[in-house]
Amino acid sequence: MSPERILFRADASHAIGFGHVTRLCALIEEASAAGFEPVAMFGGDLAAVASWAEGRNLPLDLRTWSAEDTARAAAGSDVRALVVDGPAITREVLPRLADRTRTVMVDDLGSNAAVATVVNHNVHAADLPYPHARQRLLGRKFLMLRRDIRRHSRGACCPDPRPGERLRVVVTFGGSDPINATARTVAMFPPDRPLELVVIAGPGFRDTAPLDAAIATARAAGHVVELRSSPPDPGALFVAAHAAVCSAGGTLGELAYLGCPALAYAIVPDQIIPARLAGGRTWSEVDDDMLRSDLLRFVQDDAGRRVQREQALASVDADGPRRIIAAAIE
Repeated sequence: MSPERILFRADASHAIGFGHVTRLCALIEEASAAGFEPVAMFGGDLAAVASWAEGRNLPLDLRTWSAEDTARAAAGSDVRALVVDGPAITREVLPRLADRTRTVMVDDLGSNAAVATVVNHNVHAADLPYPHARQRLLGRKFLMLRRDIRRHSRGACCPDPRPGERLRVVVTFGGSDPINATARTVAMFPPDRPLELVVIAGPGFRDTAPLDAAIATARAAGHVVELRSSPPDPGALFVAAHAAVCSAGGTLGELAYLGCPALAYAIVPDQIIPARLAGGRTWSEVDDDMLRSDLLRFVQDDAGRRVQREQALASVDADGPRRIIAAAIE
C-alpha cells in the first residue's frame, strides 16, 4: 500500500525571497521520516527554485501552481494534509478548498483564516490573532530548522576569535535580497576593526555589480572579503563565523540555534517585530551614518555578543519540525 501524501505549497522569487520554501523543507524532511510521501509543490521563479533545490534531494513538483491546481491536488483520496506557506497563496487557495480540516497554514503575521492548524515560529507569535485556527503551534518551540542546520550541534558557533585572528562576520540577507541590503552593508563596515567578511549571495540575488563595488570598498578599508554565491551548506559558514549581519527572517532562527550573535534588520513587514526584539531596526529607517554606527558598535562589543549568544541559545532547540509533524499531521 502506498504511503499517504502530504502536499507542501510555497513560492520563491527575487521579490518574495526563499524563506517560505526553505522552512517547508524542514517539514518535508520530517514528513518523510514519519512515513508519509511529501510532495514539494513549489513555484515562483522556477529557474531560481530549481537552482536552489539542486542537490537537496527534494520530492519536487516544480511548476506555476494556480489556486485551482492546488485545490485539485489537495482533494486526492491519498492526501493526508496540505501545508501552505505564504500570504498570497493562503488567500487564493483556502476559499477553493472543499475541506479545510486537513490544512496547515504556516504564517508570520496573524490571520482570520479558518484552518485546522496554524504554525508561526516567530518569538512574538503568541501575541498575534488566529481566532479561527483549531490548533495553534506558536513560538520558537516550533522553529523550522532544516537538517543541514540541525546536523551541527546546538551552540556550535564560537563568538570569540582566537588571539591574533580577525573577527569573522557573515553577511546574508536571504535567498534573493530584493532591496540590495547586502551591498550597502558590506560597503559600510568601518575600518576601525579589520574583519574577515563572508558575504552570501543567494540563488535569487541579482545586484552583482553594486555588490562587486561594495566588496572593493570593504577591501580598501582593510577587510578581507570572501563572496559565496548560493553555497550548498550555509550552516557550515554560520558555524565557522563569530557573528552575522542578516535579515530578521528564518536565518535569524538558524543563527540563534547555532549560537551565532546577529545584528538583524527587517527587510519585509513580517520581520519588523523579530528585528526589534533582537535589538535591530527596520531597514527603511536606517541611513548610512546609522548603519555605519550600528556595525561599528556590533563588531566592537565582544561582551555584548556573548550575552546575545546565550539569550538566543536559550530560546531554541532542534525539535520544532518533529513537533509540528506530530501535532499537526500525525
